[in-house]
Order: sequence, then C-alpha cells, then structure tokens
Amino acid sequence: MNTSCPACGSDSIETTNIKQMLPIVYGDPAILDEVLDKCLVCGESGDFSGLNDQRITETIDIAKKKSVNDMLHYLSERGLKMTYVERALELPARTIARWKGGELSAATLALLRIIRTYPWLIEVADSHFDPSVANGKLLEEAGNAIKNAIKSHSGDFIIHYDDSKTKITANVSIKNRPSYDLSNWAINSQLKINSTSMAGGAK
Repeated sequence: MNTSCPACGSDSIETTNIKQMLPIVYGDPAILDEVLDKCLVCGESGDFSGLNDQRITETIDIAKKKSVNDMLHYLSERGLKMTYVERALELPARTIARWKGGELSAATLALLRIIRTYPWLIEVADSHFDPSVANGKLLEEAGNAIKNAIKSHSGDFIIHYDDSKTKITANVSIKNRPSYDLSNWAINSQLKINSTSMAGGAK
C-alpha cells in the first residue's frame, strides 16, 4: 500500500512501529503495534494510512474476550460453579459456555466485571434479590472490608483490633488529627448492627 503525506503529498515516508500496552479491566493488557508515519520532506507525522484505529479495535476486542475467561476462571477458583451462576442470574443453559467461546456483548462484559468485583452478588441474585439477604451480604462484606483496611494501615496510623466471629473492636489514632474509638461493632445472626460509641477529640 502506497502511503503519501497528507500535508505535502510526498511519498517519502518513514514508517516505524511503536509497541503500546492498553489496559484491560480484569485482564492482561492489550499489546498493540502502533504505526507512526513521518514525512521526510515536510516533517508531518501521524497514522497516514489510517490503520491504527482498526488495529486498536481488533486488539482490544481480543483482549476483552480473553479477560472473560480470566474472570470466569477467577470465580471458579473461589468455588462458584458456572451452572449455579446461570441459575442465579436466570440465564439460558450453556450461556457461559458461549461467553467462553467469544459470544459476548458490552452488557455481558459489564455484568461479568460487576460479578468479578462483588462475587457475593450471585448469592443475592439466587435469593431473587431479597432485600434482607442483600442487606445482610452488604453488611458482611463491609465488615470484611473494614477489617482488611485496619490490618493494612501503617505509618501514622496506630491500630489495635480484636477480631472474632461476632465482633470487631478497633482503636485508631492518627497523628495530628482527631482520633476515634470504634468499639464493639457487633453483627448478630439477625444482621442488626450495634455501635456502642464513637467519640472524637483532637490530639
């Protein structure tokens, strides 16, 4: 294919390929060889042949299809059976098999990303989106998130915590900032929260 400069019309063109990595949600980056043309007469540069847009679209589509299999594998590794997912979401039989084979839409990709982010939503769906189940799972996951956040803090944060099946107790002190005592957060079997105190004062 003969390429000419769109600015001066010269066919004295130098073409180079630049490797680009495009991020894919919950998948490996899409690796693209981007074309860069440069006119040796006037110095104009760009994609004179218009190949990059098509290459980007094709490369991202391939990477997205692979990410579907990665997300499904992640869910399977954590004990979610695909037949259970189909039943909970009221999907036709072998829908997930078709997804694995590359039959997917933007809506499918969005749904899988949401489930990959919050796998517990499948349990909510399986309960026919019962509000008590939804709220219970939300509180349970929020408690886990708080516990993990407490464990991961360091530096200016001085944290003590006591974790059991029913109670998370935390004392958090932040240098040069107000301190808070979060005590006796209890979630019982009826999924009710009792917060006994929250007191703040400047250091």
